[in-house]
Amino acid sequence: MKSTIKKYVIIAVLLCAVIPVFAFDEGWVLNMRADVGGSFTTPFISESDLSKLGANKLEGMVGFIGGGRAEVGYIFDTAKHFKLPEDHWFSGVGAFGRIGVTQGYSGQISGSLVDVGGEQKQVDVFVNVFYTPVITMGAAGKAYFFDNKLAVGLSVGAEMIADTSPSYEIYSTDPETIGAEVGTIIVDEWMMTHMNPFMATFDVFAEYNVKILDTTELILGGYIGYNIYSPGYVTMPKKVLDMAITNFDFDPHAPLKSYFINSLDFGLTFALGFKL
Repeated sequence: MKSTIKKYVIIAVLLCAVIPVFAFDEGWVLNMRADVGGSFTTPFISESDLSKLGANKLEGMVGFIGGGRAEVGYIFDTAKHFKLPEDHWFSGVGAFGRIGVTQGYSGQISGSLVDVGGEQKQVDVFVNVFYTPVITMGAAGKAYFFDNKLAVGLSVGAEMIADTSPSYEIYSTDPETIGAEVGTIIVDEWMMTHMNPFMATFDVFAEYNVKILDTTELILGGYIGYNIYSPGYVTMPKKVLDMAITNFDFDPHAPLKSYFINSLDFGLTFALGFKL
């Protein structure tokens, strides 16, 4: 048993020895990324618009999302362009453009006073909505340190919801009023032409880069981002929509200008980088 463990240790040491621990220097780079993480919805709506929905509360929930993107950029060597010493800890600056496909998530808890058996009862409704696909695009700037092994950066961009039939999960604190259900929200033609599909995105991230071949590197990292989204109108499962129309005279074609479905995204990044 001890000899077997010893063999594995020797193999691991040899592998670490043959993998270069430095990363790409100056030049064009293509990164193929996979992001896995979560999204915490942070909705906002004014009291007057909330009352149009017949609700007295609106809160967010957390869901899991994933996606992929390609980014192309150029890394500038600080020794060459900024006249810093070759061994300086600040080793590079990168400018990148990115495009990809990801998932979108909206999780909201709305509460209303509903007439149940002649009495007013507080009913909270939990709705998870998943959008696929969501097209993402943007630009990123990166600062590289320690021979380009470590990178930190900021990206800004936009995402477009391209899903016209998002799936949903719904349940409530009163199953007799609104029971548990999964289904699809059908976005009709009127809503497609009036609802805003674009959101603004902002991300900060950190990456660790390990060169495994002369033209290939492994990238491991993490990110935190914030999305700002004002749809202009509300789409919801038919069961909830019918209840809002029947009980509160809600007009689904009435704009809700104060309604924002913002979200805080977070997760891990796994990528392969290729020197062009």
